[in-house]
Amino acid sequence: MRKKIYWSTDPGNKVTFARRTLSYLSLKVREEQFRIFIESIKPRRGMKILDMGVTPVEDLIDSNFFEKRYPYKEDILAASVEDCHKLKQIYPRIRFKKVEPHSNFPFRSLQFDIAVSWATLEHTGTRRTQSLFLKELARVAKKVFVTTPNRNLFYEPHSGLLFVHWLPNRYFRKICKLLGKDFWGDINNLNPLSSKDVQNILPIKKKFEIRSYKMFGILSSHVLIIKNDAK
Repeated sequence: MRKKIYWSTDPGNKVTFARRTLSYLSLKVREEQFRIFIESIKPRRGMKILDMGVTPVEDLIDSNFFEKRYPYKEDILAASVEDCHKLKQIYPRIRFKKVEPHSNFPFRSLQFDIAVSWATLEHTGTRRTQSLFLKELARVAKKVFVTTPNRNLFYEPHSGLLFVHWLPNRYFRKICKLLGKDFWGDINNLNPLSSKDVQNILPIKKKFEIRSYKMFGILSSHVLIIKNDAK
């Protein structure tokens, strides 16, 4: 049986100088998004939080940013399609759970006060399974905070390509494979979204707010998806 290749195990996803440099920019962006998270969701000690989409390998400074940054680590359950049990040595107060991709979450309805997901939605498959991902976040938590890179930005941060991701997805995937970026050419690993794409897949539109995050106050680099039942 062929072993499943994940982001952390794909030989094509090596940490290059460019990736390491961009991770410092990503860290600044995530710090600003974390501030928006605090202001919009208003988390407190004791609130149970699900973080969907952690990575087992912390080879970049922005890896598992939320686990590093959030002060009440004992309130976090971090989930991933990869085995992250080794992270317990780094974050002993955080619980970790492996989940199946493209499927319902193994959690009870409203088991958590808050569900967060940082730049993971674009890795959850087709538009149908991306919609399921958002639906499940809303099912298991009262409040939801999701970020995803904006497809409308000229630069696609995973493949490192310029403008090509603006083409219909089937052409983008073909070009990725022609350039030897097979992992990113698989829709199960990368399916970029614009604000309009997010609007089209929202499971319960009236409960979600879509915001455009502008890097440096100019470039619309990310889409923020927020559900706050406390409003």
